[in-house]
Amino acid sequence: MPSGETSAGPERDGPHGKRAGSCPTRDEFRREGTNCMATETGGLPRTGRGTIPYRLTVKQFDKMIGAGVFPDGVRVELLGGVLVRKMTKNDPHDFSVGELGSILSRLLEPSWFAREEKSVVLGKFWRPEPDVAIVRGPRDRYRSAAPRIADLGFLIEVADVSYAKDRGLKWRRYAAVGVGYYWIVNLKQKRIEVYSRPEGRGKSAGYKEVAFYGPDDEVLVILEGQERGRIAVRDVLP
Repeated sequence: MPSGETSAGPERDGPHGKRAGSCPTRDEFRREGTNCMATETGGLPRTGRGTIPYRLTVKQFDKMIGAGVFPDGVRVELLGGVLVRKMTKNDPHDFSVGELGSILSRLLEPSWFAREEKSVVLGKFWRPEPDVAIVRGPRDRYRSAAPRIADLGFLIEVADVSYAKDRGLKWRRYAAVGVGYYWIVNLKQKRIEVYSRPEGRGKSAGYKEVAFYGPDDEVLVILEGQERGRIAVRDVLP
């Protein structure tokens, strides 16, 4: 079953004795980063018995980014208030993401378009960075703000070592906020998994239906209840 979410943190003090809302400095982040961030697989930080993790909000996360807290080369996303390291990209992953973005943009523009590896906001504690997000156009509507739930058509994650996170924490959250279709390009299994019919909230959220498409299949691209084209699975597999 998908892993659980962190519970809300205390209002008065954050981790390491800081007041809620304060941000660690770049030096503090370098010293303490391994304690503040979850692993690439999406596991939550380990805490002592009875300890409640402090959850960062999207606003706090944005302030940390603006203040240059994260060292160059460190890529993280905010999942349920927890900083989670993004996997190190490899060539097969980059190929699939690039092909998906290119094909989908050709199919959908100008009313919709594909954003590759850019964050979306899915609530107070959630700023994930899906590999591909299909969002409502035009592009310049996101000059100063990331897409929100109402802007999303569907989301795609390209998974190899990140599958546990993509099929766990992210799968449940995408369902909870009502993302109608969620694709996982499963590189190890050489297939695309299409999840649909989201239902439930919080820990009980999930998708009721899933379809698997192998290398010889085509996946329908559905937006607003209408077919907008098809993608040959073979074309996006490395």
